[in-house]
Amino acid sequence: MYRQYDEETLKRVQNTEKEILVKFIEICEKYNLKYFAAFGTLLGAIRHRGFIPWDDDIDVGMLRKDYEKFLKVAQKECGKEFFIQTVDTDPKYHLFFGKMRMCNTQFVENSLQQADSVTGFYIDIFPFDAVPDEKKKMTRQLKKAERLSILLSVNKVKEPQIGNYSKVKTSVMWGIWYILHYGMKIFHITGEKIWRSCEKTFSKYDQEETQQVTCFFPDAEKWLIKISELDQLEEILFEDIKINVPVGYDAILTRNYGDYMKLPPKEKRINHMPVTIQFPGEEKLDL
Repeated sequence: MYRQYDEETLKRVQNTEKEILVKFIEICEKYNLKYFAAFGTLLGAIRHRGFIPWDDDIDVGMLRKDYEKFLKVAQKECGKEFFIQTVDTDPKYHLFFGKMRMCNTQFVENSLQQADSVTGFYIDIFPFDAVPDEKKKMTRQLKKAERLSILLSVNKVKEPQIGNYSKVKTSVMWGIWYILHYGMKIFHITGEKIWRSCEKTFSKYDQEETQQVTCFFPDAEKWLIKISELDQLEEILFEDIKINVPVGYDAILTRNYGDYMKLPPKEKRINHMPVTIQFPGEEKLDL
């Protein structure tokens, strides 16, 4: 989805998210936890030395072992200023990865207006898990993990969380979403049960020596990253702070974006512009 901000509001959104990132980095450095810029944030860091000009979120990745350590220590370090949101800390939360939220703020996205989960400015924190090198095993794990991550969202949120498609395809997908959502309620299939299956599937190969990792989105195979590409990290400028990026960023970005230094046309740009926003210490604002 893409909605255009006015320039001042977008800059304030980005600066608020950057504040969260600064605290996240501080915690990682204190506990010697390895993290790296991921997805659009990695692209922005390389191409723009900061945010993609129209982007309004921050994505960081961590290998599973560092991610789990972060979850254990982060809330204590955050105090009352930030909230570490996961399925375990917020029963209404519908995603398999964590968010670090700024308390006493709001950032309510259009498709989540009826959700009861915690809102607020955030950064996304993505766990990357081992993927087997054998193609058949990898395909089985990816398909199962992707199905489960989608079912988790369907179970937790009534409003369909889907992208832009034709009217017919959108109607069909909305119908399937509602059938599955209410069907799971009828048959008492809980989000807790689905989440435990997610955890088991995601981490199935984490104790094995594999050559690649991924984050289990619906297009997880697209984001396979070689361990060798993450072996070393380097600090680069992101706006007016520094952030870690993998030394293998060129291969990672090329696989996913092709000529990643070329700006996409407007119709292919994506952001998360909210319908309601509340900056720290201010009143709510409808956009």
